[in-house]
Amino acid sequence: MNPLKTLSVALSCALLLTACGGESTSTDNGVPVVSGSHRVLAFNDLGMHCADLDYSNFVVLPPFNVVHSQVIERGATPRLLDNSEVVVTYKAQLDANGSITTTSQNPPSGSFTKSNFWDINPATGNTYVFDLFGINPQPDEGLTQQEMPGILTPYSANDAQVFNGFNSAKSWFSAEGIPILPVDDSGGTQAYPLMRVNAAAPSSGEDLASVDVVLPVASEADCQNCHAVGEVGARDSSIAFVFPDDITDPNSVLQAAKENILLLHDKKHGTDLHNQRPVLCARCHYSAALDLAGNGGPTGDQIGHDMMSQVMHGYHGRLKDPDTGADLFPADGTLEETCYQCHPGKITKCLRGAMGNAGIVCQNCHGDMLAIGGVFPLPDGSTRRPWIDEPRCESCHTGDALDHLGADIRLTQAWDSSDNSAAPRSVNNLRFAGNSAELYRNSLGHGGVACEGCHGSTHAIWPNAQNSSNDNVAATQIQGHTGTVAECAACHTSLPNTLDGPHGMHNVNSSSWDLGHEDFYLRNPNACKACHGNDLNGTVLSRAAADRDYQSDDDGGRTVHVSKGTEVGCTLCHARP
Repeated sequence: MNPLKTLSVALSCALLLTACGGESTSTDNGVPVVSGSHRVLAFNDLGMHCADLDYSNFVVLPPFNVVHSQVIERGATPRLLDNSEVVVTYKAQLDANGSITTTSQNPPSGSFTKSNFWDINPATGNTYVFDLFGINPQPDEGLTQQEMPGILTPYSANDAQVFNGFNSAKSWFSAEGIPILPVDDSGGTQAYPLMRVNAAAPSSGEDLASVDVVLPVASEADCQNCHAVGEVGARDSSIAFVFPDDITDPNSVLQAAKENILLLHDKKHGTDLHNQRPVLCARCHYSAALDLAGNGGPTGDQIGHDMMSQVMHGYHGRLKDPDTGADLFPADGTLEETCYQCHPGKITKCLRGAMGNAGIVCQNCHGDMLAIGGVFPLPDGSTRRPWIDEPRCESCHTGDALDHLGADIRLTQAWDSSDNSAAPRSVNNLRFAGNSAELYRNSLGHGGVACEGCHGSTHAIWPNAQNSSNDNVAATQIQGHTGTVAECAACHTSLPNTLDGPHGMHNVNSSSWDLGHEDFYLRNPNACKACHGNDLNGTVLSRAAADRDYQSDDDGGRTVHVSKGTEVGCTLCHARP
């Protein structure tokens, strides 16, 4: 009996995988595959960063993007390289639609405006960035992160910039604070610009490998939905709310709404923020996203004030429509009615990739506004901590085909519906768990490779349903097709038959496994059933990562074609044991 050709299995729910490159020249979307002796992985830390474009009123987030990279030397035992062995740089890359973002500066022609972040504030004579942060970076230079120097976008000359940090515990290079904005060099909106991350030998300068990664950034925020004059958040007749100078100009409408928010804040809390513009919200309301000094919690003026996430989610989550009495942000509302009112989504679709493809929405992982705002105590009685008490991978990926929670192998909600705090569900089977006490974006797996390196960035887990999306470029370059990086030959030049891959995974796309997997079944049937199912007919854990063709000894050596996405089971090629 010819052994089952199960090498196409891709654990699309797996969290960690060492494969990071491939020799195949075929692709899903025409993107060339990187080949050679090394592989570069690169991934954004959040999957979406936000940045204001106008800094004259109040500021939630400045331009501050983060990308990490790991460099792997291929071999029988692949090896992660450190900063003594390789130099890692990034530069802007033209995408398939002709968009490129090399600079965050406004063009000399004045044909359009990207941002006023580095411009002079006529009211103070300082730059807006100085008024907000007390430092004066040069145009295209970003804010500092702890002890790291300011980092740059590559300028219109598109000079390669060196990553400004190396984390020896994670074995990854970091470029923290890239001040990229969602406006490309032609003035068009581009929330998913590409950067080419390149690894070179430090002595010779020889290029070893590269990959193109998205630095996602959006400025989409709809404060005007509630705070434009006459809307629910701007109806108090005792406040002189502001009308936009030009109702046809979206930025003018947004800035008027921002002024109205400051006026409302002054009335409710006895502040004088409207006369202190520009205002940095994080000056009083601590946000981990802007903890540039690494304090780990509120300091100075932040002490005694709720955190930014608690203010925004908890306060707004309690609000009622004065006309109907209904929740302004209904717990069971659509994304457009809730998260996408403020977070980038109506246009940029912050939540994208595999989870979005499956119909999962923000609330399925994070809970509703009140839960995120920490209104309800966690099961241990503590208050939910923004950016820390976040969903765990294993809260939905609760185990394998033989041991999991619920009727399905994968759950579609990370918390129990009876828990108003939306605390992440705990499980006993940790096959697909992240590292203990670490979020997905900080977890490492097989061979020390970052979860995000093979599965994609948070909120953008591969693949994006749009095959031509910039999100899919890196995975396609690395292995020849979209989706979770699942080709062992990407990093391994040779590999014995094994079940020691990530999460107990076996060799993928290897002729040696074709000829030897039956012995593995005989020794440990449950190891195979864990992904292929108790009946060995296949499950979501054994879906083919790409189209495959196998030879069967049935019917005179027929060719068995397995399409991408097929749940691989024994009977595709032969009888079950």
